[in-house]
Order: sequence, then structure tokens, then C-alpha cells
Amino acid sequence: MAPRSWQRTASEDLWVRTLSQIPTRIGRMAYLSRLMNPETERYEHHGLTAIFGEDAAENALKNSHWDALESFLGLGVLDQRDDVAKYTGGLPQSARRLLESWDRTQGYNGFLPRMASPAQRELYEANLRLIVRHLRNEGGAGEVPPVP
Repeated sequence: MAPRSWQRTASEDLWVRTLSQIPTRIGRMAYLSRLMNPETERYEHHGLTAIFGEDAAENALKNSHWDALESFLGLGVLDQRDDVAKYTGGLPQSARRLLESWDRTQGYNGFLPRMASPAQRELYEANLRLIVRHLRNEGGAGEVPPVP
């Protein structure tokens, strides 16, 4: 059955209902990365799949993850820093502890979509290493300062 003009596509629905509610680009990448099932190497979102079907849901999630990476990498490094600071500052756990963990483990690399090119991976990883260290130093012993 073809969608009616008033109905949204899976990508539009994902944006309106979920992704637009996540205020940071890296937060969107984090969210979408958690929907990738490592056993099947497919994105899984039961609500989207129930409404739009498995293939449409998979494509919407995959394309949205790609778009989130492109959007993040399209920012200047200072804006990327602010995006990361806003993300870490908005989480329930300590931003300082998360940044310490990221500095040791590079856990943020898990946010990358699988289809990221080697150049995108290199740029993302290099920038995040610098950003994490900068935010750790800027925050000192306390929490990361809020971004205006």
C-alpha cells in the first residue's frame, strides 16, 4: 500500500518523533549507534519496523546515522567541542567521569556508523581525542562548564 500524502516516511517519522528531541549531533550518533545489533549488523527499532516495515526502518536508521555523522563533521572543531560538552553535561552520569573514561577507552568511537570512510573515521577520532582532553582540562576537578 502506497503512503498517503499526509503520512510521513520512516525517516521523517524518526526525525519528528525521536531525533529532533536529541539536542546534540553527537547525542544523535550515540542514540543511533545503540540501535545497531552487532549480531545481525542491522539497525533495529521495533516501533519504526512495526509501522514502516523492516527495510524502510533499517534504511531510515542507517541514513539518519550517516546524516548525523556528516552533520557533526560539518561543524568547526570549536562547535564540535560545544556539542560534545552539551552532550556530556546533559547526561545523568558525571561528565568528568565520562570524559576520563573516554580519554582512556575512546568509547566515543562506538558512535561512528559502520559505513564511515577511513578519512571520516580519522577526522572524527582525531577531533574527539583533542576535544575530550580539552574538556577534561577545562573542567579541572569539577564538572565540564555548561555551554551557553
